[in-house]
Amino acid sequence: MKLSLTELQDIRRTLAARIVFGLSTPGTEIAALPAYLAPPPEGMTGRAVVVDAGGTNLRAAIVELQPGGVSRIVAGPAPAKFPGGPEVAGDAFFDVQAELVERLGAVQGLPVGYCFSYPSETLPSLDARLLRWTKGVQVAGVEGTCVGERLGRALAARKLRPGPVRVLNDTVASLLGGAFAHGGASPAAFIGLIVGTGTNMATFLPAGRIPKLKTGHFVAPMAVNLENGNFNPPHLQPFDADVDASSENPGAQRFEKAVSGAYLPRLFARLCPDHAPLTSSADLVRLRDEGTGDARRVAGDLLQRSADLVAAALAAVADVLESPPGMGILAEGSLFWGDPRYAPRVQETLRGLLGARVEPRIARLEHVNLIGSACAALFA
Repeated sequence: MKLSLTELQDIRRTLAARIVFGLSTPGTEIAALPAYLAPPPEGMTGRAVVVDAGGTNLRAAIVELQPGGVSRIVAGPAPAKFPGGPEVAGDAFFDVQAELVERLGAVQGLPVGYCFSYPSETLPSLDARLLRWTKGVQVAGVEGTCVGERLGRALAARKLRPGPVRVLNDTVASLLGGAFAHGGASPAAFIGLIVGTGTNMATFLPAGRIPKLKTGHFVAPMAVNLENGNFNPPHLQPFDADVDASSENPGAQRFEKAVSGAYLPRLFARLCPDHAPLTSSADLVRLRDEGTGDARRVAGDLLQRSADLVAAALAAVADVLESPPGMGILAEGSLFWGDPRYAPRVQETLRGLLGARVEPRIARLEHVNLIGSACAALFA
């Protein structure tokens, strides 16, 4: 199961080539979706409503951006679960989010940053059309529709009158939030990374590096949502194929199914069918640290392979960025930070892949998704 450095380098090269292809060609394995958002300008300030929909958790807050990369949560975060479980109707899904905004108090006139953490095509208007559900979630009647417009309708149905709704995903939000907090650093050296229930990356690229871009007036670097969870990497194993075949979306999200917290317990069940079922990546971490025998070894190997695959993916993005000497990685996710060995393993493997020419720095910022969503809401 363990991947050699040679295999990881092969995964790195393959992903880098597919990212470049995705930047020029719509509808490819690596969607590389333009987010139509530039790095936050120096001095960005203001208040915004933010709604964060990821996994089966929902939350809303009012966020204030202040000079010098400082941010403050003014109200919230107000949390909620999906109503009645992950399989719900679309109208109920958006109404629960509108109810969260209502709980925040006075939101009239405040722009809305909507962090929507599923594969979506962002439009130049900063709405987004859902491409497909992932992470084991299915909400009927939402795929193919514009989620910002639907949230706006749900807010209006509750007589709320906020400003325009602007949509981004959690990875782009992490990227923007980190760039805001580190205001002065080169935005081209930032990567937003999510490793939790699902996995994804985003980065800033000059508009000229995105040949498929639909608008020619964008001159600043642009955030690109890579959607690399859909990458089909070389060197996967037969047990990966078995889990994929029995999943909700066979053939899709192969990288995510090898890496993320939603699928690691399924991989473990395939390898250790006689063991009691695990329900989360936290269960795997506990088993690795406190278990015994083959089950403990398999749990540790799955977690280590996940971290190594993430490192190879980050190295691929560094190649696309043409190896900046300093690379800031704004990381989020329950698996990435929930396992105390995970981030150090990613850092160690990434250094081995990149060598001395690039120094990666992995950072964590509290409420980074909320901060980044506020940045998106406040873009003029």
